[in-house]
Amino acid sequence: MFLLISTPLHLLLVDPANGQTSVLRSGDGYYYGITAKDGAVVLTHTGGYLQYFRAQAKPQVTINNLIQPHQVEWVDENVLVANTGRNCLSVFDRNGNFCRDVYLNSIRRDDKEKNRLGNHFNSVHREGNQIYVVAHNYERPSEVWVLSWPELEVVGTQVSGAGWAHNIWIGEWGMVICDSKNGCLHEAISGKTIWKSEEQPVMTRGLAVSKDYIFMGRSFHNPRLERYWKDGGIWILDRGTLKVVEKIILPGVGDIHEIRLVGSPDACHHDQVLTLQDLAPLKQTSPIIQFAYHLRKSFPSFRRNFFPMSQIVRGAQIAGRLRVSLSHQVLKKNLRQ
Repeated sequence: MFLLISTPLHLLLVDPANGQTSVLRSGDGYYYGITAKDGAVVLTHTGGYLQYFRAQAKPQVTINNLIQPHQVEWVDENVLVANTGRNCLSVFDRNGNFCRDVYLNSIRRDDKEKNRLGNHFNSVHREGNQIYVVAHNYERPSEVWVLSWPELEVVGTQVSGAGWAHNIWIGEWGMVICDSKNGCLHEAISGKTIWKSEEQPVMTRGLAVSKDYIFMGRSFHNPRLERYWKDGGIWILDRGTLKVVEKIILPGVGDIHEIRLVGSPDACHHDQVLTLQDLAPLKQTSPIIQFAYHLRKSFPSFRRNFFPMSQIVRGAQIAGRLRVSLSHQVLKKNLRQ
């Protein structure tokens, strides 16, 4: 079993048995959500689009109607995306065609730079005939919104005692979410903290659950410009006892956004098993971003917003997004003609 991890600059493949880490992909965006089904893998990017990867096919890019998309999950023949900037859930089909936006309330924008009245919906997961959507909610208590499937109608909300929540797992410990603000795992219905990191201040974000273990992302409370460069990590908890059995430090990878299991069922995803073979079409790295990553791994002094290296790396990342944006503009122009 391996862990597939998204960070601002990289997709990483981590062996939890020994912590060995390799970069699977870099150079085309600010990575966040990951989902897969039947050999196809879908990624979300802050560039506003999804990427679909399949064996022996060019990567497919959707229309860029998303704003700061976060988590994504393949549900039946649809791909559901937390379209965070639009404060809604967006639906695509298995081929990347946009189907519809589903607004859960009257708020149409996540105004995080102003009054912060939006919900900052960031996580989505299907369990049975219901879809669970996590609302970060900024300085208000985080919530879990419950939708019917396939109607996607709101059937309930659960106010939690968590702050800045991400991820959700419905299992033997209840309705579990990451209380990211307080470095905890939180059971939303009872309002109880079921696990808390001894390291503080620290963020819990990114969650995957195997038959025996819980894998949780470890990030620090960093200013936004520092989130690319600092150390990340993974806590491994015993699923039955919630005791930490291992902590993997990932030097210089930046914040941990998402974790998916490779080669094992994941209770936080769906019943499809993501394989190493499925990941083969994703292999691509940016030489600039790779060089800077090796510097950060070797020299801790580079694990900060460091002029001019940080600006060069960010430029390489943005260039990848611009290439996709330009291809969208060409496509739109051809369609008008």
